Amino acid sequence: VGHPRSYTAIDAVARKHRMQGENVLYPIGWDAFGLPTENFAIKFKIKPQEATKKNIANFTRQIKMLGLGFDWSREIDTTDPAYYKWTQWQFLKFYQSWYDESARRAKPIETLPIPAGIKGKGDAAIRAYQDQYRMAYKAASTINWCPRCKIGLANEEAAGGTCERCGHSVEKREKEQWMIRITKYADRLLDDLDQVDYLEKIKAQQIDWIGKSEGAYIDFRVQSASKTHPIDDRVTVFTTRPDTLFGATYLVLAPEHPYVDTWLKDGVITNEKNVLAYRKTAAKQTEQERLAEEKEKTGVVLGGVFAVNPATQEQIPVWIADYVLGGYGTGAIMAVPAHDERDFAFAKKYELPIKEVVAKKFGEVRSDDVRRDGVAAVIIKNNKVLVLHDEKYDIYRLPAGGYEAKESAEEVLKREIQEETGYKNVEIGNYLGQIEASFDLIFAKGRRHKFQKGFQVKLIDEEKGEMDQEGKTIFVSEWFAKDEALKKFAMNKESWGEEEFIRRAFDEKELCFSGEGTVVNSDFLNGLSTSAAKAKITDWLEKNKIGERAVTYKLRDWVFSRQRYWGEPIPLVHCKTCGYVPVPEKELPVLLPDVDAYEPTDTGESPLAKISSWVKTTCPSCGGKAERETDTMPNWAGSSWYFIRYTDPHNEHALASAEQMRYWLPVDLYNGGMEHTTLHLLYSRFWYKFLWDLGIVPNACGSEPYRARRSHGLVLAAGGEKMSKSKGNVINPDEVVKEYGADVFRVYELFMGPFDQAVPWDTNGIEGVRRFLDRVWHVFQKTEGQKNETSGQNAEFKTDLETLYHQTVKKISEGIDALQFNTCISALMILTNAFQDAGFIPEPFRDGFLQMLAAFAPHLAEELWHEIGHTNSIHRSGWPAYDPGKLQTASFELVVQINGKVRDRFPVSAEISEEEAKIRVLSSPQVQKWLEGKTPKKMVYVKGKIMSLVVE
Repeated sequence: VGHPRSYTAIDAVARKHRMQGENVLYPIGWDAFGLPTENFAIKFKIKPQEATKKNIANFTRQIKMLGLGFDWSREIDTTDPAYYKWTQWQFLKFYQSWYDESARRAKPIETLPIPAGIKGKGDAAIRAYQDQYRMAYKAASTINWCPRCKIGLANEEAAGGTCERCGHSVEKREKEQWMIRITKYADRLLDDLDQVDYLEKIKAQQIDWIGKSEGAYIDFRVQSASKTHPIDDRVTVFTTRPDTLFGATYLVLAPEHPYVDTWLKDGVITNEKNVLAYRKTAAKQTEQERLAEEKEKTGVVLGGVFAVNPATQEQIPVWIADYVLGGYGTGAIMAVPAHDERDFAFAKKYELPIKEVVAKKFGEVRSDDVRRDGVAAVIIKNNKVLVLHDEKYDIYRLPAGGYEAKESAEEVLKREIQEETGYKNVEIGNYLGQIEASFDLIFAKGRRHKFQKGFQVKLIDEEKGEMDQEGKTIFVSEWFAKDEALKKFAMNKESWGEEEFIRRAFDEKELCFSGEGTVVNSDFLNGLSTSAAKAKITDWLEKNKIGERAVTYKLRDWVFSRQRYWGEPIPLVHCKTCGYVPVPEKELPVLLPDVDAYEPTDTGESPLAKISSWVKTTCPSCGGKAERETDTMPNWAGSSWYFIRYTDPHNEHALASAEQMRYWLPVDLYNGGMEHTTLHLLYSRFWYKFLWDLGIVPNACGSEPYRARRSHGLVLAAGGEKMSKSKGNVINPDEVVKEYGADVFRVYELFMGPFDQAVPWDTNGIEGVRRFLDRVWHVFQKTEGQKNETSGQNAEFKTDLETLYHQTVKKISEGIDALQFNTCISALMILTNAFQDAGFIPEPFRDGFLQMLAAFAPHLAEELWHEIGHTNSIHRSGWPAYDPGKLQTASFELVVQINGKVRDRFPVSAEISEEEAKIRVLSSPQVQKWLEGKTPKKMVYVKGKIMSLVVE
């Protein structure tokens, strides 16, 4: 029942816009290549082709059972040769293109400038040169290998170190794979998010996955302490904070860094046994486990090896640690523990040097450092309130005239003490600005109070009465030194000074500060802001040829090979003379052979490699012997462009005509689950941009495929668990429709909760929806039975009902487009109840009510539409309009609150003035009862809603 939630929702959108007279493309298709189908086929011992055919038939039956308004004339299937012919054609475009950095777009490979020296060496040299720049290329790389699925995975499919399909931990293997240079589009994929209407959480996922970082590469010389095994290597690190270089006190390599292999082999590392043991342990962990924030940081120093900080020329130790990954960045980092939380935790554990090079302003904290419980003290200094907590602190600056426009400094202090301590009654004397003592006031909860310069704070405990105001005046540092956890700071009080003491004592990360500030202890950078220091140190690195400005990305090129059977064959052949050669377009599609044995191999080779009759072919270029590429495309290939094919699904001469693409693209609304906001969204945006660059997608369509991207929540099993066949908690829509009917099912799917949130399936909710639709049926039957009877309906009620009707039309018209389906259905329920109370539906409202209902319950609405005398389909009848002049009611229910609690409510005219409302409220017997003879201190009127009274 999870799948139909999004189908029924967007079906309501499609029906509404069709009824408004718009041309709506709401198509359906089957993304059927890839692991899910193949694993299903293997499990049940049938061919993937047969499994696909069977499942498509079943899905089609269920979708038609629900009455979803798809345009079945545009149905596509990614496994249909007529479709994947064009997937293969597009792969060839990737292979035959390169990315022009200066133009910021892909171009045909024949436009790539060839150096004169290369041209003179012949066709083979030219091809080799072009191969370096092709958008699709084959290269040996470390891949994510799932031993259970027996397949190589893209980084996106192995996030967290596990296979996204089966959940098994992935391994790293070296293998030649076809890759596509999605990284060339990284900046455009980021920049163009400004052009589209996506949910912010969706944009955030795209931004995070691409992971753009600006900083610098820095070279660290690494040498050995042994004269018998000398080395002089360079380890390059990437950092976004080159301004902290003077604070780098050790170097960390990933356990799998190739230098570690080299140094072990050459006998440079003196603690080989410890290093090997640690590497073995690290290799057993997933990336997710290694990067977990809560995980204790571990590592091993590389004995006999040291690095040289290029800024200080100091020798620093070299470690391997599992929180550094070989596949990210350069596989090495410079550790600055004073300004990086991971490095700080590591340095604290192994007692490594911590050197502060960025000073944080006194009292400056991140918002998440502020905590409201466990207050330790409140200090007033220099017209500021400093609130100290158990391990954190916050600062409140008091401008002349108060923290807020209507508050004095004393009122601010009073409020802060009340909020931070829980004491409700706080009296403060003397003016803040007249006090000049070093620390004018210290208040410690649960301890004696300390005063200076006569500035008095009187605390009254609600239970114990007035508290002791006499106390010994001592410095903050002395008081905190009584705390065992803070004793280590007391000895440094004299050298630090009071402010520095407080800062260090109450900063949760102690010396670890990762924010912006002023550079210190950094020679020629001292006194600069961090931003200015970044520029200056990078200039210095480039001048001295030990570093350079750089931009890096988490995004990696797309691994496009799969060593599986069920996928589009890659349309290339390999010739010993000509290299890789495209299959001629006229010979597309390269058909997937129908075989009996299609299970994946343990060696990692594609099952197609075993079919010699299929593999052996002739070279399209020279006519010599050649072999077909046996890797197939990933399941993302066909689904990265299907929305384009929907515009012209039967075109035999192109993937779609330019005319149809110009008419329909870009997609107005793309709704999908959050699980697709990284993978499918990223791949399809990239694919579309590539086609747009080449002019295959017309320029007029724009460079983004989707104008808007929304997301729906999952349907959960009862109790909030995710539905899973393995747990036996899946609910089949067939069973629900059989018992309740398609319309009850559809309406409940949309009424069960906000569309963008996960909601549990609830049988009681279904019963409620059935009762609602029953009421709709009965009120129409009653209306038909008394068409000419309108007695008993007074003019005022008719007006209120008319207002409610127009309000409902407005709410539903706007709510459908905002995907607020549950509130739309709630509005229909309210209107139905009003009709039921009236005993009939006024004729002017009948058509419009059914037209709104038709978006959600199309079968019932169509049936009632014909019963009231219409001969055409309701879905071609139009959409109701509301009259803005009839949205306000003649009266409303005025709610009366006294000290925040509702004490009365009664109907008043919608035109009532504030003064009239006050008179009505004060004359109410119920209100007078609660006032007990007192006069309200304040009365606040919210027009058309509420009157709020504040009484002492």
